[in-house]
Amino acid sequence: MMRTRFLFFLLFSLNFSTHCFAQKVIVDAFIENKKALANSDTIYYDFNRKLAWTDFQGKPDANNFAGAVTSSGFAFNSEMNFVDGNLELTIRVYSYFSKRDSWKKSNINSGYHLLHEQHHFDITRLGAQKLIDELQKANFTKSNYNSLMTSIFNKVYNENIELQNRYDRETKNSMDIKKQME
Repeated sequence: MMRTRFLFFLLFSLNFSTHCFAQKVIVDAFIENKKALANSDTIYYDFNRKLAWTDFQGKPDANNFAGAVTSSGFAFNSEMNFVDGNLELTIRVYSYFSKRDSWKKSNINSGYHLLHEQHHFDITRLGAQKLIDELQKANFTKSNYNSLMTSIFNKVYNENIELQNRYDRETKNSMDIKKQME
């Protein structure tokens, strides 16, 4: 099962009003390979690091039917710079997993169930890539950058929630072994 969280940061180093003569907005959006500090609650997505049951440190919800819950999300930091008459928008996107908000019940210990939870984190990473793709296609201007960025993030975030839910529906929360293996 997936519990979705999201967070995004918008950091602007310039004020657009002082550079109204910008010729165009250039977008550079990419996955930021963040590294967590030692003993951090956060795990950043890394293709070489799979989740382990020890990462699920939250308190299980006895009233929840699920055997485990993955709490992950994607976010971004952005920065603007005025270069050669153009406004350059740099957007660093990352995916993360929260140890304290992810949990498993004591009877859930199999690699099979861990793979189901890993796939939730993988789907979150797909959402981060989709965000990048949408940001790179967007037609940003000095007057629409803030509203368009928010709109794109919300659209992709909601699509990712639906994909997470569809994954759980289709696999019956990992109970349909044939579908889970697909």
